[in-house]
Amino acid sequence: MTYESLIAAFAAQYGLDGLAPEEGSATLSVDGNKVEIIDDPDAGAAVIYAEIGCPPPDSDGRFAEMMLKANHLYLGTAGGTLCQNPETGVYVLMRPVPLAQLDGAETFGKILEGVLQLVDEWQSMLGGHREAETAVEKEATEARNFAIGGFLKV
Repeated sequence: MTYESLIAAFAAQYGLDGLAPEEGSATLSVDGNKVEIIDDPDAGAAVIYAEIGCPPPDSDGRFAEMMLKANHLYLGTAGGTLCQNPETGVYVLMRPVPLAQLDGAETFGKILEGVLQLVDEWQSMLGGHREAETAVEKEATEARNFAIGGFLKV
């Protein structure tokens, strides 16, 4: 399965007429959460990228510590990675999905659903603290889309 065929099959399976890959990324909104499905051709994977939210202004690092512990052996991330976008400060859950292991859009949909459940749980732990996207964040998002292929190759 290729990235393009995955996105096409996923869009057809779930009736997402507007979902199409543009410059290696397809974006959808699910329950108010922006989710990007990013092509990582070097790894042969589609990467699910979903923002959790911003740390509260009075954050003293406890949430970041919880994220690090959850990353250990992927016990709290279901195969993904929790991190903080260094450009925006937004907490993120990223999950690579090897295309060779997918047997169709339904399997990908179940994986995506699991990621979104985790995002919801982490948002609840964060206390729902989310900030509106600013122009600077928007530029950083565009820069991240350009640079993410390099980040994933590390």
